[in-house]
Amino acid sequence: MITVEEYLGAAGRALDGMAGIVAGLGDELANVRPPVQGASSPYALLTHCLGVVGYWAGGLVAGRVVERDREAEFTSSGPVAPLLERVRQAQEQLAADARGADFAAPLRAAPNPDFLGPAGIATQGAALLHVYEELAQHHGQMEILRDLLRPKEGIRRGTGAKWGAVGPDTIGAWVADMDLGVAPAVRHALLDAVDREDFGYPHWPAGDPVPAAFEAWMAERHGWEPSAGHTRVFTDVLQILQVVIEQTTRPGDGVAIHVPAYPPFLAAIRRSGRRIVPIGRSPMDGVRLLVLVNPQNPSGRVFRRAELEELLELAERHDLPVLADEIHADLVYAPHRHIPFAALGPRAARRTITATSATKAFNLAGLRCAVAHVGPADLRARLDAMPPDIFGTPSTLGRLATVAAWRDGAGWLEGLRATLTANRATIGAWASGLPLRYREPEGTYLAWLGGLRGPEPAARLERTALVRLSEGAEFSEGTDVETGDCVRLNFATSPAVLAEILRRLTPRIG
Repeated sequence: MITVEEYLGAAGRALDGMAGIVAGLGDELANVRPPVQGASSPYALLTHCLGVVGYWAGGLVAGRVVERDREAEFTSSGPVAPLLERVRQAQEQLAADARGADFAAPLRAAPNPDFLGPAGIATQGAALLHVYEELAQHHGQMEILRDLLRPKEGIRRGTGAKWGAVGPDTIGAWVADMDLGVAPAVRHALLDAVDREDFGYPHWPAGDPVPAAFEAWMAERHGWEPSAGHTRVFTDVLQILQVVIEQTTRPGDGVAIHVPAYPPFLAAIRRSGRRIVPIGRSPMDGVRLLVLVNPQNPSGRVFRRAELEELLELAERHDLPVLADEIHADLVYAPHRHIPFAALGPRAARRTITATSATKAFNLAGLRCAVAHVGPADLRARLDAMPPDIFGTPSTLGRLATVAAWRDGAGWLEGLRATLTANRATIGAWASGLPLRYREPEGTYLAWLGGLRGPEPAARLERTALVRLSEGAEFSEGTDVETGDCVRLNFATSPAVLAEILRRLTPRIG
């Protein structure tokens, strides 16, 4: 149970963040609606948030008479300065209303049936919580709107591989990082640690917060309740794969995986002295581990329940542990939905190691934090018997960012998903007019394009179009699967940058 002052601090950060974005955009850009279906202008979105504060806190909690035109909020426009003054006044009034509220008392007025909000709001405390949830969600959306309207200056920033590994005139669309910022909750968590200069050895008196955040996120987002005590924290999913290979197989054993596959996974199998066995293409002789990547990288395929059950039957027939890499699970497009492999039932759960991270959906790859939910009891015992530091320790900052993302990043994620959905549609319309093999991804922000001419098409396109894509042959290296005429394109960028990518590529493909 948080205090009133803690509540006001959180709500104030959201309002300050939105006001800062609107102020930074200025009168012109703040009133522009980005080219994304259903998006409002930043000015209108902030106006709507003030309507939420005024109605729910001022009307239903404090009992003032509040006239509100909710539809007009989403189409409002005007100069920024008066709007920012309204934000300041709203914050002062919200502080007074919250401090004077009785959280357990009933609402002071009946909610308008045209905008009831979520079911079950009957107390003043519930109404104030709804205000915060709305502010947090729309703060995340505002971050996306800002980046759509004014892509961050110098996208090739920092030392990240996506932009740092390409020339000054080349656009990076290869490695799976996003150009769409991070959730406000993540930024606040990291900046708070920086402000406190809190870089000491990690210490969690109540236990590492990452497993609890993971378990709650899985239950809420995917309807799967991980078993308590089965989650272990690692630095990344690739490390989890390497550990599981070493613990469940021996040199010369086969590791079954769908091919094409994420190149570092294939490399990890080969470096370990194990054999890559493409699922559905090769006999399962000598296979000791099945690796399932769902949603699949690079194809973007989201496996249906019947397909997962077939894989479970295959694993049971050969008595295989299953490493389920589900790192893209939060980036699935309707009407598809992600089904955790371990959620198929107790039989699946007992043999599944679920590997995931907040890094893909929340753009945190460099912070290095992942989790493995270890179903097989014998593997848990072996891992727990090993020296505690043999696998390394994810940093405090990586843990803080991961927890913030899974606990408070849902609103931002929905805004991100809207942007990716629009970008995916742009890719589909573009590909339909070109001589390409293309199947719209059901998940991920990766487009798998086939039918390109000549050897090493990605290298050719980097030279001629100044766009770096991922080379298709790398996704089947070490196997007899042929993907040399394919490339992978990362479309997790602003619509403006995506449009420039496609403009450069078109004459080099058609």
